Amino acid sequence: MRSFVAALMLLMAGAWAAGNGSRGNPLTVESAQDLEDLRLAVITGTEYKGVPVPDMGRGMFFKQTADIDLSTKYGREKGNWKAIGPFAGSYDGGGFKISNLFVDEDVDVTMTPALFGPIMVDTDDTLYFENIVVDKAYLHVSATTGAIITQVVSGVVVVRNNTVNLEYKSGATAEGSQVGGIMGNAVSGWVGFYNNTVKGSFQATSSDGMTIGGLIGTLVTNGNFTGNTNEANITAKGDISVTVGGLAGENLSSTVVKGNTNKGNIQVEANKGIPFIGGLIGVSAVYGYRNTYVGNVNYGKIEFTGKDASLGGLFGLIQGDETLTLDSCINQADVIYHGTGSQEIVYVGGIAGLWETMSGSRLQNFGNITVENADYPFVGGLVGYVRDGTKSITLKESVNRGKITVKKDTTVDGKIAGLVGTTDSLEFAELDSCTNMGDIEIIGTADQTLVTSEYAIVYSGVRFQANACKNEGSVLFLDGTIGIPTPVVAKSMEIRVAQVGEGRITLEIPGMESFTAGRVRAGVFSYDGRRLPVNLDASGNLLHLEGLPSAGRFLVRVSTPSGNRSIPVTLH
Repeated sequence: MRSFVAALMLLMAGAWAAGNGSRGNPLTVESAQDLEDLRLAVITGTEYKGVPVPDMGRGMFFKQTADIDLSTKYGREKGNWKAIGPFAGSYDGGGFKISNLFVDEDVDVTMTPALFGPIMVDTDDTLYFENIVVDKAYLHVSATTGAIITQVVSGVVVVRNNTVNLEYKSGATAEGSQVGGIMGNAVSGWVGFYNNTVKGSFQATSSDGMTIGGLIGTLVTNGNFTGNTNEANITAKGDISVTVGGLAGENLSSTVVKGNTNKGNIQVEANKGIPFIGGLIGVSAVYGYRNTYVGNVNYGKIEFTGKDASLGGLFGLIQGDETLTLDSCINQADVIYHGTGSQEIVYVGGIAGLWETMSGSRLQNFGNITVENADYPFVGGLVGYVRDGTKSITLKESVNRGKITVKKDTTVDGKIAGLVGTTDSLEFAELDSCTNMGDIEIIGTADQTLVTSEYAIVYSGVRFQANACKNEGSVLFLDGTIGIPTPVVAKSMEIRVAQVGEGRITLEIPGMESFTAGRVRAGVFSYDGRRLPVNLDASGNLLHLEGLPSAGRFLVRVSTPSGNRSIPVTLH
């Protein structure tokens, strides 16, 4: 009898140690086999460690209790890891490592290359992915990916206190993919990133329309980014078009972004489209939503070689209205542009390359800005170019401390200023208590028509005020008057659907006589945020998009030298 009681107690103790899947008593994970068993239970709705697991692990909690080395079951000679998902549970890594996560499309094509994914929640539960340490992850894939989560499709998800060390290489068909160290994309619900760290490297080659961010490729849903750090270097080279940010490639949502740091260098060589590259965010493009950027810092050098581009120490492009807050953000790193061939759009700024929002305060640029072999650059110590979608710009208590150097042996035309390179046709531009401490140096221009200014160069007729501003830099004044007789204007463009057929959309842009190859970018997105592959053909003022599904509702985003526009399209 005594032995029976002892055996029963041992059995009960083992069951308790394994947990029951509740928040207070999570099911444990301690080996590569456990992770494999967990995936099977989540997919099939069967048992894990004797406990029934509902479909997708809905509402259940799992906790790692030991270091796990996935190379015992996965690798180049053994096959790829396959993600746990679709998943609707929570996972606590307990600070233990998951080493050697391996996915290589040359071994086998894997549609969901990450630890988990996709994440799909149809309840009011909040899911948590926390204290996960992914070490020595290798991802050579074409699909949208992140080391921990491929994408969040729905629900409220909190991602906190995780560390990733990865080596990412783009696959052969990575066109339109969205890549991040933690997560590929989030398209619906709400996502919070807190105190996560990414290390390692990203390498992208020969793939169009890619979006790469240190933490997340594309954020479509609302969320919060607080206290995160990216240390991974990002490199993109080849016949490609890309959008790159040290924290996120694209932020298309209402998000609080506070106290984050990028330490990874960004190096891009590309000759297609208009790459947007920022030390914090490549493209922040939201109107009518309350975006907040406070206390973020970039230490990663940004270097671009190619034709048209928009580069910023923090943002390649930032859009917004009076609801956007941009305060106390700093760029500490150099921003470098090397021109090849002929270009028309070169925007470079210590904070933002292309600016389309109303105000910023207490912004600081410490990085030097170098522009080489650009035909017509717009360069500012804080902002390169202000587009007219914002109607006005106000900068308060902001400082440029970086030197601006423009190098070109032949004729160069452009606008270079200590704070704001130039503006479009706005209602007014105001600088309040701002300081330029950076020198402006022009090297090797035998026959130049540059306009330079210590503060800003604005479109003729714009009401301009510089209140309590100081210049402490050495500026070579070249026709440095406020007001440009013949400025380049980037107006908000008109665009309409001319024809819709089966799997085909034709768009018309009135007033445009022709398109130059590589000057038009178009992306087609489903309403859940997925980027769809399309074939683009331009003729005259018509833009033809082919290869779409035969039916569905889509969002078409078009970018030309005259501006950007998004329009909804329905195919029947």
